Amino acid sequence: MKFSERKKILSEAVKWDARMVLYLVEDAEGAQFRYRCRNVMEAVDGTEWRVVWFLKSEVDGIELDGVSLVVIERQTDKDGAVGRFIDRVHEMGVKVVFDLDDLIFDYRDLPLLMRTTNSKNVFYWAGYFWGIRRVARKVDGFICTNEFLAGKLKRSFRKPVQVIPNSLNAGQVEVSEKCIVDGGKEHEGFVVGYFSGSPTHAKDFAMVESELICFLKEHTDVKLLVVGYMKFSSEMQKMVDDGKVEVHELVDYLELQKLMAGVDVNIAPLLVNDFTNCKSELKFFEAAVVETMTMASPIYIFKEAITDGENGLLVSDDEWYEKLEYLYEYPKENRKMAVAAKKYALKHYYGKEFLKKVEEAYEYFAK
Repeated sequence: MKFSERKKILSEAVKWDARMVLYLVEDAEGAQFRYRCRNVMEAVDGTEWRVVWFLKSEVDGIELDGVSLVVIERQTDKDGAVGRFIDRVHEMGVKVVFDLDDLIFDYRDLPLLMRTTNSKNVFYWAGYFWGIRRVARKVDGFICTNEFLAGKLKRSFRKPVQVIPNSLNAGQVEVSEKCIVDGGKEHEGFVVGYFSGSPTHAKDFAMVESELICFLKEHTDVKLLVVGYMKFSSEMQKMVDDGKVEVHELVDYLELQKLMAGVDVNIAPLLVNDFTNCKSELKFFEAAVVETMTMASPIYIFKEAITDGENGLLVSDDEWYEKLEYLYEYPKENRKMAVAAKKYALKHYYGKEFLKKVEEAYEYFAK
């Protein structure tokens, strides 16, 4: 949407008798914008609330009359531009909240982030934390993705926090339904899917690699699909070369739904610590909506979303082989959990219940 079109939406808020929420974003591409702004904007469409977004580079050209609340999407403020915008909003008597989806604001957690993500660039991350804190000190409160992260924010800044989880959008739901109707799981054998293939998850994948290798060796009809980049051990790389493991390049989020629909189980291994406890459950609900059940490490948000044995499986470090074997041996139980997971996902991350969470958060902060 062009700047002029977004500016017109903002200027007509009073005429519509709408309660306008303005999002300030760093860019309008990628997953962060989709989860934290665009999906929310879609959810409130047709209600008393309206959402419009602007880039940081555009704010000097907009008028703030009629704005009920400003949300700063996760970004730093090294040049002071965000801080000056916050001051301008406060002069209008409007509150500003900071939307955060990660544990990236307390220097005490910096070593944990680096260990968990296998990062070596301490200077980059120290500067990033500083830039986030510069915004956090000026805002009136926070919106974040789960209650564990909310607790961390409250302890660090002593400001109010509301939770809006990540969510599904209509395009994802539509594509997912088509995948189910088209028979996404009509394939030979048993396919395990891993959809977090990036260097930052190297330690997570290493947790389960040996048990995956054993499982793949035990069954000739089992394959592993890895989406994204991942550095494998020499033994796992041999399985890639032999065709037991397929590595697929990163795809857009709608194509990802199709890939998730084509596996029998989605695995989400994670180190369990305060950093991962602040993560979102998106790997659960995006798989669930294509009726693929998830095996996940028991981080905070997976324990909140997954009832073990009913709509997914929570897996301790030494249980991956055992629980994969269970799903392989009992496909009807797998199917039962997958259907329950879809029902849960559509209820909690799409539609009326998700909208209610958005409206409650806005109502709490808005004038």
